[in-house]
Amino acid sequence: MKKVTLLLLFFFASLNTFAQDATGDWKGVLKVPGAELNLVLHITKTDNGLSATLDSVDQKAFGIPVTTVSFENSALKFTVSNLQIEYEGVLGKDQTITGTFKQMGQPLPLVLKR
Repeated sequence: MKKVTLLLLFFFASLNTFAQDATGDWKGVLKVPGAELNLVLHITKTDNGLSATLDSVDQKAFGIPVTTVSFENSALKFTVSNLQIEYEGVLGKDQTITGTFKQMGQPLPLVLKR
């Protein structure tokens, strides 16, 4: 009986370890006509959920405030309202987020990696 209890305790404790988490730094290359832009998304956990900033490294634009960010059921979504940016992607088993970056309605593929 003690072995079963110990095994169940270990199992439930390990679930937290394997839970998907979007916090951290995510890097990707946005291919726009005539250029490639290196982007970095910084996601942090707050008391109210998630918060994020975006860097456009090649444009030397750092710490751009992300208006909304969510990560539910392996789906990452964020917006930067004042720049008319939207992103929707899905976290795969390979720990990459594959999705679509839209600015002013123009869709472009963007893969984010840790």
